[in-house]
Amino acid sequence: MIDKILEYKDELASDTLKSLAAFALDPKNIQRLKDNPKLVKKLTENKSLPSSIRLYVRNIAGVTDKITEDFFSKSELKEIKKRVAEAEAEGSMGISAASGSMKGQRFGKTNDNTIGYSGNGLSLNKVFSSPETNIDMTLGRASFSKDDKGNIIITDSHNFDGDPVGGGYENEKYFSQNKYKKTDKAIPHLDKEEKRKNVLWEMQDSGGDSKNTRKEKSFVRTLYSLPQEDGAISYEQDESTDDLLRRAYKAHDEGDIDSSQLARIIGKLQGTDIPVELGIGSITHEDKLKANSDFAEYIATDTLGSEDYGTRGESYEDVGIPSLIRNYARNFTK
Repeated sequence: MIDKILEYKDELASDTLKSLAAFALDPKNIQRLKDNPKLVKKLTENKSLPSSIRLYVRNIAGVTDKITEDFFSKSELKEIKKRVAEAEAEGSMGISAASGSMKGQRFGKTNDNTIGYSGNGLSLNKVFSSPETNIDMTLGRASFSKDDKGNIIITDSHNFDGDPVGGGYENEKYFSQNKYKKTDKAIPHLDKEEKRKNVLWEMQDSGGDSKNTRKEKSFVRTLYSLPQEDGAISYEQDESTDDLLRRAYKAHDEGDIDSSQLARIIGKLQGTDIPVELGIGSITHEDKLKANSDFAEYIATDTLGSEDYGTRGESYEDVGIPSLIRNYARNFTK
């Protein structure tokens, strides 16, 4: 094992931040990752790499240690906390406590205590420059709750099982919403004439048949007594996982799908589940004002339901917010 690790440790531990992601996308390296979970765990503790890249590599390698707040850098925890603060602010306005792609259930509580995608799109290149994209590809949609001290606990399972192959991309040329393509296959030594004779034999009357059964059999015999086209009988067969992966790599090589899409396909077909449970402390009133300009406007004006907020559900006016708090909130309005 040590010899195998030393054989390519320099390739894995390159100074180039993007090398680990590129390594994990190369088909010949996936088994290497699976063979060396301890090395993968050690390498992915480096917080200079984006959390989404590190977590993806662990997913592929089968490293299923629970992810806690210690896995994330300070800037990553800041982005996560901002999403929860936005959701908490929504809840403070009497709306579902949700943010990102989970936001929008204005008349119910179906999305309470959830965070979702930012809407910036998914891209392996962008995770190095965009905190929003990085957390999108780390947590995606996740739930949060409060402990008895009011601290926020986020729970999730990092996997790709809920996504269709290539999901979220315009890639119908290569990948549909179905997991695999279907291909017509011919059944050797079984042509249509042989099938016709078999059906006629099976549809012969027997002594225990009812009157209706005899009528049905007679109808089928009449159909199969007609001339049949020559040719082999065919059936649909799903492509294998290996064939699907070959299609994905070919599409990536030809530039028809990007690296993040290839990563999601590999993750769905060869990845595992990693539990996530992290504490981010409490959410303050100021956190909510900073994260959610709508909430700041709501506090500053003591109003929800004006023309600007006509689609947001119930109308609130003069709900009794003190002037000092309203004046402070104006610092955070757009």
